[in-house]
Amino acid sequence: MMDKDYRIAELGGQSDALDAIRKLEQQLTDAYGTDVALIAYSADHEDESK
Repeated sequence: MMDKDYRIAELGGQSDALDAIRKLEQQLTDAYGTDVALIAYSADHEDESK
């Protein structure tokens, strides 16, 4: 069985990724008329059948 654990993605050194997230946040905020915040997670996959 596949189990996924999620943790906050470490994007501190990824200025392109951070800029893309901020741009999308602004687009969604403009579209919905309310503040939108996106949170980036990374998944750790563990195979319990091992």
